[in-house]
Amino acid sequence: MIFKDIECMLIDMDGVILDNTYDNNFWQNQIPAVIAKNKGISFEDAKRLAIQIFNFKKNTKDWYDIDYWSNMLNVDIEAEKRSSLSFDRIKLYEGVTETLNKLKNRYRLLLITNAHRKTLNIKLEKYDLAPYFENMLCAHELHYVKENVQLWYMLRSKFQLNYTKTVLIEDTINNINIGLSAGISRAIYLGDENYQPSEKIIKLSSINDIFSALN
Repeated sequence: MIFKDIECMLIDMDGVILDNTYDNNFWQNQIPAVIAKNKGISFEDAKRLAIQIFNFKKNTKDWYDIDYWSNMLNVDIEAEKRSSLSFDRIKLYEGVTETLNKLKNRYRLLLITNAHRKTLNIKLEKYDLAPYFENMLCAHELHYVKENVQLWYMLRSKFQLNYTKTVLIEDTINNINIGLSAGISRAIYLGDENYQPSEKIIKLSSINDIFSALN
């Protein structure tokens, strides 16, 4: 029943379409290595410093803003993301484009990501995902992130969504819970966090499993 009368799917990017191993490596290894070199400190010290700085902004708009981090760390984050060391690590999950192509013929598809527009553009240079989506929105451009319930209200208004006929596809259970609290009636969870079971949430291992769930 989770897919009954569905008209629209709100789909996350990282961890759903793209392998988030790329992002984890970038912030946990590549940037600390740059900080270590710039400051003349060990990699481990740079990593501890980076974690402390990053955690201070977790779940906020700044967390995803690469311009903010460029200024804060005195590192050209966009240039680092465009370097071959980083760019070559951007990977689509296997089979995703075939799944998206099938879904777009049945539903309105909207990509909703917390990623900064510059980050999104870099990833789109590697994989052109635009043809699969009616629109691709970076949450911070509405001045909120998915962790803020106000974003979901703004999305409903901006795209004239009927949330009773909308499914949210996410790999972060907190974002799902906030989306549901804003009125989205159903969700597909692709993560591995513990969560309170709900008739509104179906857990799948991959977005590619969605058709077996539909049938």
